[in-house]
Formats: sequence, structure tokens, C-alpha cells
Amino acid sequence: MSIIFKGGLIVALFFIQIFAQESLKAVIYNENVLNQKVSDEINLIGKEVFDKTGIFIGVAVSKERSVEDLIKMQEDLPRPNILLMLSISSQKVDIIGTKEALTFFDKEAVLSPYASTGTILPILASKKGDIYNAAIINGYGDITDRIAKYFNISLEHSIGNSNKDTLNILRILIYGFICFALIYYIQRRIKRRKNV
Repeated sequence: MSIIFKGGLIVALFFIQIFAQESLKAVIYNENVLNQKVSDEINLIGKEVFDKTGIFIGVAVSKERSVEDLIKMQEDLPRPNILLMLSISSQKVDIIGTKEALTFFDKEAVLSPYASTGTILPILASKKGDIYNAAIINGYGDITDRIAKYFNISLEHSIGNSNKDTLNILRILIYGFICFALIYYIQRRIKRRKNV
């Protein structure tokens, strides 16, 4: 009898663990907007962030549902939580969460319409290619990177800031070239004045 009880307990714990992992998927609602690869990547990053910080960061995307319907989904999430929402029918994107979780990163910077700071709206405004997958994965990656920076942890699975780094390097090169050309021009003008 005790062998059956121990075996049953082990099986029950196994199923509870599988159920807990399934329920912690970061993509809590996807109405055929995100492709499977993006969804899997978000789930992987979300699990790592949750394991290291205890903060659940979810995604809810919909073609037909309104933002108000997506907001209601936040009530069932583990606390503290952050929810990145996109409603195509309402043409709205937003980030909501518990008060505690929203203090860990700058929500306005993530949602900024300027390409230098924002990671979601500039992509949605471009209308080129698969904008919804790109906007959500970039926004989610930005949120998780900011949370990781706040808690001073490193993420094994991270989108990273390679695009921002590349743009910053290009800016430095372009501005450096302009400064060099300007200094060269001024130097040539001074030499000509001395020779005349």
C-alpha cells in the first residue's frame, strides 16, 4: 500500500510540475498573430525571467478582441506581472501590470514612438514586412532586458540590443566623418588666408 502511495505521489508531483510549466507560458493569448517561432522564443525568455526574478511577463495579441478584453486577462496572471498587449482591431498597443512590477522599467521608453528609444511603435509605423511579430518580440525583449538590468542579472536567452548597437556605431562613424571633414575644411581655409 505504501509503495502505491509513494508511486502515486511521485506521478502526481510530476504532473503538477508539467502543469505548472504549461501554465507559465508567456504568450497567454495569441489569435493567430504571432508565428510559432516567435511564440516559442517569448515563452523561453519569459520562463527564464520568471525563474530568476519571480516576475511574470506575458503577451496577449489579438486580431478581433478589444484592448479591454485583453486587460481582463491580467487578473488571472501570477503576481507581480507585466502584460504586453496588442489589439489589431482597436489599433492599440499597451503595457499594463502590477504597480510593483511597473516600477522595474520605463514603460514610456518602451512605448516611445521615436526609434532611438522605442522598440514597438516605430516598427508598427513602418508597415514593412511582418510588423506584428517584429514589434512584439522587440518590445518583449526590451522589457525583459530592462528588468534583467534592474535586477542585475544576465539572461541566457535574450533578444539583445544588436540593432541599437549597430545604429549607435553608424552614428558615431557618420558624425566622426562630418567632424573630420569640417576640421579639414577649416584648416584648409586658414592655410589659404596665410598664403594670400
